[in-house]
Amino acid sequence: MPLTRDFKVTVRERLQRDPSFREALLEEAVDCLLSGDIETGKSLLRDHVNATIGFIELGGLTESPPRA
Repeated sequence: MPLTRDFKVTVRERLQRDPSFREALLEEAVDCLLSGDIETGKSLLRDHVNATIGFIELGGLTESPPRA
């Protein structure tokens, strides 16, 4: 059975409207990084940044240009 919505879109919308979900995703990302699952941790962090401030704004705040 195919999904009717793109999973990333669904996650992004939930992250934008649910602060507790944002916090849980961020905690999971850090846990993955600390346990050595770097790829999953980075992927979760990307989802978090994309759904919140975005990489362009993050780059401006950190004075580091976002990677292409």
